[in-house]
Amino acid sequence: MDRLLVTGATGFIGRAVVRAFLDAGHVVGAVVRPNSDTTQLDDRASHLVTDGSTESLAQVVHDFRPDAAIHAATYFRAQHVPADLVPMIEANLLFGCQLFDALMRVGCTRVVNFGTTWQHFDSAQYRPVSLYAATKQAFEDLAVFYSDACGFRTVTLRLTDTYGPGDTRAKLLPFLMKIAASGDPLPMSPGAQLVNFIHVYDVIEAVKIALRHTATSASGAEVFTVAGDEQLALRDFVERVGKAVGQPLNIQWGARPYRDREVMNPWLGPRLPDWAPQISLDQGLRDVAGGHV
Repeated sequence: MDRLLVTGATGFIGRAVVRAFLDAGHVVGAVVRPNSDTTQLDDRASHLVTDGSTESLAQVVHDFRPDAAIHAATYFRAQHVPADLVPMIEANLLFGCQLFDALMRVGCTRVVNFGTTWQHFDSAQYRPVSLYAATKQAFEDLAVFYSDACGFRTVTLRLTDTYGPGDTRAKLLPFLMKIAASGDPLPMSPGAQLVNFIHVYDVIEAVKIALRHTATSASGAEVFTVAGDEQLALRDFVERVGKAVGQPLNIQWGARPYRDREVMNPWLGPRLPDWAPQISLDQGLRDVAGGHV
């Protein structure tokens, strides 16, 4: 039984991770801010409250003494505005650096981190789609330093689009579910871009495997992809959503242009060893649709 520290514990992925590892019998400490909305956070988790300072995080890590950390905290914007600069840098770089430093001081060197396939625009080895993706890459570079200099064993899981029941994020699928319920028309791009969706439960299984990997691997910073088995055009994805909810969605295809730096073909790198998605897209969409009835 591990003592696991989870950042981003009130977010969609973080909440699911906390619940899954509690169910598996682990002791879980959820890092939260004083003003965090913890109403959906599993109450079996210990709340590790930090004010965002280096000293505060160091103290809660010292007191909790984790065996490993799952770093799910992030600040996402597909297209940033000036007001996003400080919170994005603080959440995606500064906080992670504070975390590594605090973990180092209690001898905890096992970390599972999340990246994004948006770090690979046009399938380049590294070409960030957005500032968000650039900050995720920058944090991976910090992980390389801590692994090389301080003996950390870090696994980064680069995710495609994630989804699942209870997702209230400002993401495509929750928005499509709202449109399905209202029947309102939705202007969209021509819809030829490919999309790849991975169910949150499959992400959790990937985290479990990655966590076991950090327990046996030598120090280093490894990167793997966690993606669904199906990569399909956005038009086809929306049609599948319609079938899941039992009615076609009112989409105005081509009413909007493609976004600047639209990802037309998601990058898929080396898959996490010993892992494969178990939930098909159609099954996952039915699960989500059932929660919106």
